[in-house]
Amino acid sequence: MKFIQLDDRLDQWETFVETTALGNFGQSRNQLGLLLARGRQANVFGVVDDNDEILVGGLIRWDAVKFGYKYDLEYGPIVKDWQDMTALKCFFDGVIALAKHNKGLFLSVLPNAIYREFDDNGTPVTEPETEIMTAMTSLGFTHEPFQYGMQDNGMAVWQYVKKIKDESYDTIKNSYHKMAKQYLKKNQLYGVTLRELGKDELPAFKKIIDDTAERRHFAGKDLNYFETAYDKFGNRIKFIVAEVSFSKYIAVAVDKLATTLEEIEKLEQKRETAANKTRINKQLGELYKQETNHKQRIEHGQKMLADAGKDVVAVAAAMFIIMPQETDYLFSGSYDEYAEFYAPYQIQDYMIKMSQELGVEVYNFMGIDGIFDGTDGVLNFKTQFDGVAQQMIGTFNIPVSKFKYAMYKQLKKLIAR
Repeated sequence: MKFIQLDDRLDQWETFVETTALGNFGQSRNQLGLLLARGRQANVFGVVDDNDEILVGGLIRWDAVKFGYKYDLEYGPIVKDWQDMTALKCFFDGVIALAKHNKGLFLSVLPNAIYREFDDNGTPVTEPETEIMTAMTSLGFTHEPFQYGMQDNGMAVWQYVKKIKDESYDTIKNSYHKMAKQYLKKNQLYGVTLRELGKDELPAFKKIIDDTAERRHFAGKDLNYFETAYDKFGNRIKFIVAEVSFSKYIAVAVDKLATTLEEIEKLEQKRETAANKTRINKQLGELYKQETNHKQRIEHGQKMLADAGKDVVAVAAAMFIIMPQETDYLFSGSYDEYAEFYAPYQIQDYMIKMSQELGVEVYNFMGIDGIFDGTDGVLNFKTQFDGVAQQMIGTFNIPVSKFKYAMYKQLKKLIAR
């Protein structure tokens, strides 16, 4: 058993990531390529046995902070057996030794591990998973207090997922809540269409993200990030846009109006000779309302067309990364003035269907607040697809230089005050 750098064995590393239960995009060779291309300092390290098989590994990056460097291992380590304490100790001893030679201050580890699951009301549905907690603390790590709230950067501390393994798409779709089903039907009525964006269209994608970030007060990403991610993740990454054609929207309303007018004319003729006009009048009353609605929709479509100055507009977009274990919903945005089209629902359904067809086990809607009092609008949206909330195991820290780390923490306390 030995600790080594794995950057020259990325094919082997990627196979390990793809075939291990907690493997994920954050530990993939694609993520390493993204970090390096963005000027970050990162390497993949691991422990191999006498047959050169990987037992433990992790993509680690380090960033300058006051008094030295902070080492980060997010979404990892990837571990074959969490009960193999010898391999785990060998791995972390190796990382800490490397950090000491490079002015390392402390190592922060955020495993891709679930601590507990909850239903949509915040009621626990599983017992806490303590195996990884026990392993990390026995190795000398300190567990940070559990956190709540959305994270602009880094790994989510709470997430919402839908488990789709071995489920048919029809079964999955039938499990959606009533409102999600209604919105998807309206998408068909409005003629919302979806497509994947090419790299040259990413500025338009970023514009949607930026608009939403400003409105909802979260941090976005620069264009270079999205373009580099597009290059480095290849067919694993999807940028999906929802578009509306106003001419089609108007045409649908015109056709429906024509059908309604024909029905009105038939009933009005029938009423002239009918002995009992009550039921016909009631039917006509409903049709008159439909006529008004269709006319209003035509006028609304014409106004949107005039205001937009073009027929087809993007109304929502999202970015996803697909791994064998799960599909991750990472960034999204929509224009508030086109909220009536419910395009984000269609995007989610489209990607859930794609994930099911690819045999992905879990569809991960990613971050939520972890607060179940009805104030988390993001949670309210995601629960429409009928999943489960997961509290992640959180962050573990261990000092590399105890004295400097103590100074660093004290300085942070003073700044916070």
